[in-house]
Amino acid sequence: MRVAIVGGPGIGKSTLVRQLGDLYHNGSYGEGEKGVWDPRVLADIDAGRNAVGVTAYFARLYDANYRDAAEHDASDKVIFFEGARITLEAHIAEYPPETHAELRRVLAIGDAWRPDCTIVLTSSTDTIAKHIRVRNRDHESVENMVRRFRLIDAEFRRLAPLYENTVVLNRDGVEFHERAGLERIIEIADLPRFHDIPYEQIDHWGP
Repeated sequence: MRVAIVGGPGIGKSTLVRQLGDLYHNGSYGEGEKGVWDPRVLADIDAGRNAVGVTAYFARLYDANYRDAAEHDASDKVIFFEGARITLEAHIAEYPPETHAELRRVLAIGDAWRPDCTIVLTSSTDTIAKHIRVRNRDHESVENMVRRFRLIDAEFRRLAPLYENTVVLNRDGVEFHERAGLERIIEIADLPRFHDIPYEQIDHWGP
């Protein structure tokens, strides 16, 4: 089973993908960040330039993840991805209308991914601003991130009903570092139950 986690910048996608991947013990595929990406990508995103190049870069990154996961997927597994076709489409709103036709051509890269479930994370802008300030990354401007979040979040909400097996989850008040928060997400998305590793009082190990 393939589950995509998507949403606007700063919403907590990477954290949730890692947490759920660790909980299910089946692996996860993040999109990376500074240090993983080509150094020119962040500069182009911040400046709002090279729309087709940026979109194609992430499309190829996601495609590599989905292709690798296809070799490890099985009926008894749940594999998590950061990013899906809807991600590429939602980010089109960041760029000038004259680029949209070419950007829509890039979407075709994601036609074959087809996650079994896509979770769209959304929240208030206050939550986003708080998370961005807490992680305190020197390459992120809070004001610019919040501006981008508002724009992209609106697109995710608009597009979600057009994508099959997609649920929208408001993460306000849901903590991804707490078991209760993860359980809530699993329930809302109707994901299969994970296999809990038992914790026991053990004084001696062996037969």
